[in-house]
Amino acid sequence: MKALSPSAARICDHAVEHFAEHGYDASSLSEIAALAGMRKASLYAHFANKDALFVQAFERALAEETAYVEDGFARASAEQEAPGHWHPLHLAERYAGSANLRFVLRTAFLPPATIRPVVTGGFEAYLERIRQGFCQSLHQRHAWARTDGNRLELYGDAYLGIIDSLHVELLYANPAVYARRAASLLKILDDSLQLASR
Repeated sequence: MKALSPSAARICDHAVEHFAEHGYDASSLSEIAALAGMRKASLYAHFANKDALFVQAFERALAEETAYVEDGFARASAEQEAPGHWHPLHLAERYAGSANLRFVLRTAFLPPATIRPVVTGGFEAYLERIRQGFCQSLHQRHAWARTDGNRLELYGDAYLGIIDSLHVELLYANPAVYARRAASLLKILDDSLQLASR
């Protein structure tokens, strides 16, 4: 990701919030420029078109969310939390408070056709970072995870299935439904990990 001037970074920050709220098609470069305290012509001095701004904003949001995930897994590991619990337990709160995550998920599920490869590639890398964080947690916590790489990979993929389903819940369900489903999925995960440890 390239370094941005302070003005371009300010535009991107406002663009993330605007795109998170309105999506690609309903977003307005004029409104984004106004939010950034400039005219639309000044915005074009930093970004050639809507796609260029969208891609840069998406990459910045994705980098922020990836850093959040990496930090969360590191903290959870240091605090000896149950593998993978911290992310689903804090995901709804993060979604409510982070325009970055709302933008990333909205974009991943409904990518603009013109930049779909950029979006899908970036989102897959983000999901892979979540999977790796979970696998590292299992590796540190369970002896079987240090000797059975195939089963470790299986659990990593299953965990991504949980996270993907919870992403859908964030977009389409209410917070109570999300909390109930997250608790149910974590219970099944815990039961399975207990069986694996025997």
